[in-house]
Amino acid sequence: MELLTYGTVWLVFCAGISTILFMTSPYYNRNSKKSGLTVAYEITLHKAEQFEILKHKWFESERAGHDIGMESAQDSWRKLHADKWRASKDKAA
Repeated sequence: MELLTYGTVWLVFCAGISTILFMTSPYYNRNSKKSGLTVAYEITLHKAEQFEILKHKWFESERAGHDIGMESAQDSWRKLHADKWRASKDKAA
């Protein structure tokens, strides 16, 4: 009986610690307007955005005749295309 009591206390303790760690995680967004978003969806969006930046870098480098660099491509893409691209992804979600 004593083992069952200790086991139950330990289980409750571990569940409490897990909840605290989950709530303080940077991946947990309790103020999210979209309750259906998951971490996997956010990662997928980030990867898709990086792919769009790479395409933009390629086009701009071809137009310039030399490699413009990743930092320059990111800045340019964010100024020119980021808002419209993100809005299109919000509609799809």
